Amino acid sequence: MNYQFPEIRHLDDVLPHIEGRDEFIVAEREGYSVVNYVVAMADTFDMTGPDDLGGAVRRECRGLKFAPSGEIAARPFVKFFNVGEKEETQPHLVNLSQPHVIMEKLDGSMIHPMLVDGYIRWMTKMGITEVAMQAEEFIAKNTRYKDFAAWCISEKLTPIFEWCSPFNQIVLPYEEDTLTLLAVRHNITGEYLPISS
Repeated sequence: MNYQFPEIRHLDDVLPHIEGRDEFIVAEREGYSVVNYVVAMADTFDMTGPDDLGGAVRRECRGLKFAPSGEIAARPFVKFFNVGEKEETQPHLVNLSQPHVIMEKLDGSMIHPMLVDGYIRWMTKMGITEVAMQAEEFIAKNTRYKDFAAWCISEKLTPIFEWCSPFNQIVLPYEEDTLTLLAVRHNITGEYLPISS
């Protein structure tokens, strides 16, 4: 379904759209809050049409991060679906004549940075986790990631990476640690910026 990403400036822009829906949580962490879904019900991410603001906001609730003030601080990937998974992603509805990017499917964990108490911290959908700490250790030795993250944060952007590591095996085994940039999103508009390889 083609629709415009909702503008999200504050936690209050999200809460009315997940109220009474037990599949979503607002997790209070030290120095930030996380809005995430914990289970996907049949209608969790449904939209009645391109103007369904509630459905569009719920699709954003997969690791949204907010500062203590309630202002949005990081916006990772919108909920996406496999071809054929939903009515709107049936093969005959996927328009491949539109510009698109094809990327290799990596088998790791989504990682993104956020400013917490004046420091850049790296997070998974649920925030600072054991997996995120693995990535932080890697980044401490590879400062170009920190420099790029600092620039993105200053521009209200969230760079989204895939963390693959022998110590974070999902299915495929990896022989070395890698952090691969997948996308960059604007925190407020949700727009994906073009990136080149």
